[in-house]
Amino acid sequence: MKTLGRFNYMAWPVSTQPSKSAARAVSPASLSSTCCTVCKVVPWGTELPSAPGPGMPTMLLMRLGLLWVVVPWHVGSVSFPDGAARTECRGRYFWIWLDKAFVGQSRWRYGVYSEWGGVTGGFLALWSRGWGKPSRGRTLNIEVTQQLASQCGFMAGTDLRGNPQIRVSFLACSVLNTFDQDFSLQLWVEVTGAVGPSVPYDMTISCPLGAPWSPREIVCEENYMEVSVRRAVPGIAREVLNEDWIAAWPVVSVRRAVPGIAREVLNEDWIAAWPVAQGALNQVWQVVFHFQNGSLLSMPATQAHSMGYGVNTTATRVLFRTPYGTAQSEITSVEGLEVEVARATVFYKQAWMILMVDTAVACPVNSPMVNATSLSWVTPRILPSLVLWPEQYQDEVQMGLDGRVIDAGTVARNGYTFLTDSKLIHIVVPIGAPGGLLQSALVDNRYGTRYSIQLLLDRHWQGDESDRTRHRSYRPIRTPFSPQTPRIIDDTVASQRYFKVRLGHFLPDVELVSVSVGGRPFSHPEAEDRGFDPHEAPNPNGTKAFGLRVPFADPLVQQQYLHGPLRRYTLHLNYTLQLLPTGEAFTQAGLITCDVPDVVPPSFQGSCEAGALALLMTHGTLDRFWIPYVGERPLSQLAAPHSYRVSDDGRHFHLAVPLLAAGPADGHSHTLSYPQSISLQRLTARLDFSLRDNKTRSVLASFAVVCTFPTGQLLVCLPNGTLVATVLSLDTKPALDPRRTHLRDPGCGPVASDSLRALFSFSLSSCGTTRRFEGGYLVYENEVTFMPEGVPATSPIITRDSWYRLTLRCRYPLTETLWISARRQLREDVASVPHRPSWLKAYGYLLPSESRMSALHSGKAMQSAVATMQQFYGIPVTGVLDQTTIELFNLYCVQHLHSLPTVQ
Repeated sequence: MKTLGRFNYMAWPVSTQPSKSAARAVSPASLSSTCCTVCKVVPWGTELPSAPGPGMPTMLLMRLGLLWVVVPWHVGSVSFPDGAARTECRGRYFWIWLDKAFVGQSRWRYGVYSEWGGVTGGFLALWSRGWGKPSRGRTLNIEVTQQLASQCGFMAGTDLRGNPQIRVSFLACSVLNTFDQDFSLQLWVEVTGAVGPSVPYDMTISCPLGAPWSPREIVCEENYMEVSVRRAVPGIAREVLNEDWIAAWPVVSVRRAVPGIAREVLNEDWIAAWPVAQGALNQVWQVVFHFQNGSLLSMPATQAHSMGYGVNTTATRVLFRTPYGTAQSEITSVEGLEVEVARATVFYKQAWMILMVDTAVACPVNSPMVNATSLSWVTPRILPSLVLWPEQYQDEVQMGLDGRVIDAGTVARNGYTFLTDSKLIHIVVPIGAPGGLLQSALVDNRYGTRYSIQLLLDRHWQGDESDRTRHRSYRPIRTPFSPQTPRIIDDTVASQRYFKVRLGHFLPDVELVSVSVGGRPFSHPEAEDRGFDPHEAPNPNGTKAFGLRVPFADPLVQQQYLHGPLRRYTLHLNYTLQLLPTGEAFTQAGLITCDVPDVVPPSFQGSCEAGALALLMTHGTLDRFWIPYVGERPLSQLAAPHSYRVSDDGRHFHLAVPLLAAGPADGHSHTLSYPQSISLQRLTARLDFSLRDNKTRSVLASFAVVCTFPTGQLLVCLPNGTLVATVLSLDTKPALDPRRTHLRDPGCGPVASDSLRALFSFSLSSCGTTRRFEGGYLVYENEVTFMPEGVPATSPIITRDSWYRLTLRCRYPLTETLWISARRQLREDVASVPHRPSWLKAYGYLLPSESRMSALHSGKAMQSAVATMQQFYGIPVTGVLDQTTIELFNLYCVQHLHSLPTVQ
């Protein structure tokens, strides 16, 4: 009995001369492995040995069924175009990459060739003996499905840059294996586009072994765990054994011999499996699964294969492969970390021999830890289910990238942390470090990044001289989405007269699709034609920003006057970007402002022309963007209807407003505003001109023109409900005495008079003024009356002179009718005027009692809003039409000091 590592081999002594059947065995060059469940491959018709000879591997003689997917094939598959595929032999694997640009958005699948009846199809030859001999030379094209991949040693995915990637174990199904030293693979890939037929491509890859096999090698792949154990043992002739011992060996009781040996060198799993092996059928490979509760599950290799396991032998090794998460595997905790363990013993029994192999496999499965700056992968240093002699444990641990071991210098240059202690192995990688790939990502139109890296942990350990194991773990790690907020970097220099901005920072896999300036989108070429100079601005750390230059003078740049010489330029941007190669699009908005002291304000000059007020404005640098106002109305609404004279030669703006031009009667300031002063001799008028912001309507510049004119004949209806008129004595023959004139109310005389003229100024709600509706107008009327003096009785004279009457009439356009009401909130005993509410004023009158009054008032003077009525009536007004009571005093009703009038 000889133990080599965890490979336990027990055989009965046989003759040192090969038997005849052994002489007829297949030559070593024909040994191969083509299936997860077959020992080796032999050509069709080769006579198999009845018993193993010295140095010859044991062969499996049984029918093993496989769930192959045999796909129909297009005649005449082709080789890949140059650059479309790349292959490499790396660490016991065939590595195949497809160019993502070649595959594009097409679907692809892959598989292997297997010749029926040839060297690579020997397993099928063995499998088919019970079902009849098939035709020689037939080729099967077997698609590698997800289930078959984990069972047969294939792994398909993508590399860090998104290129399709396939990894195939040297011990995978359908690999031509020559003495476990040279390996060949025939692979096909079918690419199917959205339209058109599928195109099959094929390739053949050959790889040498490279570094010699360790007695036991374990691989923790992404989708399966694999262990292979060397099954060749030293020849018995090398041992110093006496003839008596050799003669006595066949009759030693197995039941009595095994326990003694087990106590010294064999593990518990092998001991537990031994009784099962003793009672097993001859010439059938068996698998025994061991569980933590001490139970066992034994089954033929064919049944294990039907459950998704791979069991195989090659020229020198026994192989066991299991997917993750099977019913026969268990999760254990080692140093607080999760490890998946599948404890299996594979054995083969003949009448004179039992071959038992411990094929336990264990792989760390704990998730890596990720924070804002780094990721870490921690694994147990010792895996108890794989180590027989922990007290003799010695190991060498290395980390790697993409299946390659890296040296300590690379670890340091990349900024990795690689530490080991007596219990744990620590690998810490900074986010974005070399060796991985930092990629852009999107979540709900929000830009961010993900970091990916493919780590390798390669360790060699040794217990005693024979217990040498190589254990490799492949661990791809991808961090969660990490939001990044791009920002606008303002590099604008005001003196250069353009915006200079950058949007950043982005990874190289982001490209600019278009940019919207001031709400208008521009493609990259259109932005160049406009002079915006779109460009990429690289950063030393490998990121980039997108630069843009937009002149201040571009019409899409908003300009706003602030004060004095200061002007604000505002640039609205909206970038559309996309990720490569996926084409996912997202947007990023930006707002940039720049305040520049470059404003030359307009200058004004007023003048008084014959019967008009005139204004001459010399343009500044910004007033072309402002709106001219006269009083409270835009000039555009007044110029044409009211005969204003307007001219503009590009440098100068001229405005002339007739003195008595019809102005607005809607409560806004009249063209003349309120007369500065009116006397019998002169009238002073004022023209208010302003320039306003086109959005906020705030006043940016203003100027007033004041002119004095001779009073002469005058009749003015002011928007505040005041009528101003003059009466001249020379208007009648014979002349009258203006000092003796009055209105309908005899108590309403002129405010000023002499022997030649009289000046009347009164409210349209007083002095007997009447009103009526006439067409589209509200007409107010009063009369100036002159009563001649009585003739003395001593000098009777017959005369036809009658009383003098001059009708004064004001017409206000009627556009709307509003129901309004007013209420007084003062107590009767309130007499102190300074304490009354500010809104309760009506020419200083106080109403004496609690009451409400309603009236119907019409006219353009009330057409738009409460503010209009407030200005018209001269008192503050609150309320909204049809929603609240408008609190005001109806000045038309205030005709007496101590009584409420009746509304007409």
